[in-house]
Amino acid sequence: MIHDLRAELKPATVERFCLAARNMLDTSRGMITRALQQGFHVEKKADASFLTSVDLDVEQQLRRMIIEQFPDHGIVGEEFPPHLPAAAYQWIMDPIDGTEDFAQGIPTFGTILALYYHGLPLLGVLDHPRLDMRVWAAYGMGTHKNDQRIRLDELPAAAVDGSERVMLGARANFIRYRDDGRCFDAVARAHPNVRIYRTCFAHACVASGSADAMVEYHVRHWDIAATRILVEEAGGRYEALQEFTTPDGGKAYSAVFGKPALVERLVTILRE
Repeated sequence: MIHDLRAELKPATVERFCLAARNMLDTSRGMITRALQQGFHVEKKADASFLTSVDLDVEQQLRRMIIEQFPDHGIVGEEFPPHLPAAAYQWIMDPIDGTEDFAQGIPTFGTILALYYHGLPLLGVLDHPRLDMRVWAAYGMGTHKNDQRIRLDELPAAAVDGSERVMLGARANFIRYRDDGRCFDAVARAHPNVRIYRTCFAHACVASGSADAMVEYHVRHWDIAATRILVEEAGGRYEALQEFTTPDGGKAYSAVFGKPALVERLVTILRE
């Protein structure tokens, strides 16, 4: 059995990181809210994905706050190069997950912030400014939606019949780097009443119990960095399916997460 180094941390240390994360996301939420009121610049990256001035400003500000408070911690973000990649503590962020939604006025975008310790998730937060919703978890502290503690009610294995609330990313995600479209099709056939979202809003729904499980394919580390601890601290299951190198040299990940019995069924469908 592998020793979990997180267990050696004092609760006061974890609470300190939680307070710092809350302050950071209060700041980022304020920046995003002002930008929505005052306007912002939008452009497209080489891969045709959206990029706004707010993505850059928020990530820069979060990086500044981390470096000021935790100068020996590493940082991984979507928009700028890694900082101290060999550090034991690594903050992982996506300043605006769902930039296209943000730019087009769809409120399901959010900010993702996670802290890892020796490669294991220590805390994770999904902050949705337009929905006034923040789902967060920390090791040993449970999962919370705003101020409410969340526990995922289990589905008995016998009750898993295809009618559950399953979230999927867009089919385009499944064929982004290699063609796993058949996996999307298999889940959609087994659960025809799926909900499809391309942002961390779907992860927040699963972690807070509004949905039962999610199948997520071909996302980057910052897209999914907060999800495992959010689900596990709520009593759910997180099952990694894939990790592979993308053409640009990065990594892509696929996973299933949510209520354990349903996750088991979905994993079986996907692996078949």
